[in-house]
Amino acid sequence: MVVAGRQARIYVFFDGHAANTALGPHGREQFSTVVLGRATTRTWDLLAPQIDTTPKIRTHPGRVHVVQGFTAHPTQVLLMTDAEAAAWVAATAAEES
Repeated sequence: MVVAGRQARIYVFFDGHAANTALGPHGREQFSTVVLGRATTRTWDLLAPQIDTTPKIRTHPGRVHVVQGFTAHPTQVLLMTDAEAAAWVAATAAEES
């Protein structure tokens, strides 16, 4: 199902330490995009070793870096509570029906 792609609207999110999971030590290679927020230099080296210079840690809530290929893009993300996220997903699903 992971390879179904955007056409089938299937997305896979992984939250955890890539080296100690069922994904194996090279699990990060299965994902084309990595999102890092408030990550240490060591974490950058583990999850995005292709980035030569680790970006400065951003402590502002909602600021992350999105890594695709050999580029890290600073990005702003939405911060939601579980209830807000569930309401947003329900509203989106209702609009698509």
